[in-house]
Amino acid sequence: MAKVAIVTDSTVQVPSEHFAGLPISILPLHITWGEKSYRDGVDISSEEFFNRLKTAKDLPHTSQIPTHDFVVLYEELLARGYEILSIHISGKVSNVLEAGRSAASELGATDRIAVLDSRTGSAAMAFQVIAAARAAAAGAPLAECLRIAEKIRDKVHIYFIPGALDSLYRGGRIGGAAAFLGSVLKVLPILETKEGIIGAVERVRTMRRAMQRVVELCEQRVNGCPKISLAGLYADIPELAEQLLTMLREKLGPERISQVFTTTISPALGVHIGPGSVGLAAMYCAD
Repeated sequence: MAKVAIVTDSTVQVPSEHFAGLPISILPLHITWGEKSYRDGVDISSEEFFNRLKTAKDLPHTSQIPTHDFVVLYEELLARGYEILSIHISGKVSNVLEAGRSAASELGATDRIAVLDSRTGSAAMAFQVIAAARAAAAGAPLAECLRIAEKIRDKVHIYFIPGALDSLYRGGRIGGAAAFLGSVLKVLPILETKEGIIGAVERVRTMRRAMQRVVELCEQRVNGCPKISLAGLYADIPELAEQLLTMLREKLGPERISQVFTTTISPALGVHIGPGSVGLAAMYCAD
C-alpha cells in the first residue's frame, strides 16, 4: 500500500508545532509588491508584511502558485513512493486549486493525486490538513485520507472582522458583503466563509460588540458538540485573537475544547483584509 503525503498552500498558516512530524508540504502563493515578488511566508513574514502595509503607498497583490511549482513537488513526492492529497484554499476565491489539478493532469497521475477544495482557508483549512495528515501518518490510504478531510470540511467554520473591507471588494473576494461598503466607516462588518464564498453576517458599531457577536455566533454554531477545536486569527494584533478565544472558552467551558491555538493571517490573505483584522475558526462535531 502506498503511503500518503498531504500538500497544501501557504494560506493555511498555523504554528509549525501543529505540523511537526506529519507528512505535510506547503506551497507558497506569490505576492507582488512594487518591483519585487515574494513567496508568501518564505520571503516575507506576516509581521513584516503587515508592518509595511500600514504605511505603504503602493499596495501589493497576489498571484496563484505556478502550475510548475505543483509539478515539481508532485513529481518529487511520487518518486518517493507517495500518493498525494492536495488540499487548498477555496476555488471560489483563488485559482490555486486549478493549478494543482492541472499539474496532476499534466503528470498523468490523477489516480494517485486527489485535489480537494477546502471551501475555506486559513485555520479552517488547517483543521482539514492536520486531520488528513494524522491519518496518513497512521497508514491510512489515499481514499481514507480524502474521506476524513471531506468530513472535516463540513464541520469547520470561520468568522472574521476585516481591517480593510475595501480591499476585499476591489479584489472581488467579498460576495454579499459588498452591501456594507456604503457605511464601512461607521460600522464594523462581521464576515464568514460559507460554501467557499466570503459573505456578510451582520454589522455592528464597535470592535467590542463585533467581537462579542463573533463569539455568540460561534457558540451557536457549535451548540451540542462535545468536543471543539478553536483557532484565533490575527493580522498584527495578537491580543485581539487571544481575547476572542478567552471570551469563547468562558462560554463553552474548558472540558469541551480539545485543541486551541492562535495564529497569524498569512500575507497572501492579508493583501485582501488588511491590518487590524481578527477572526475565529472552529472545528466541531467532527468525530
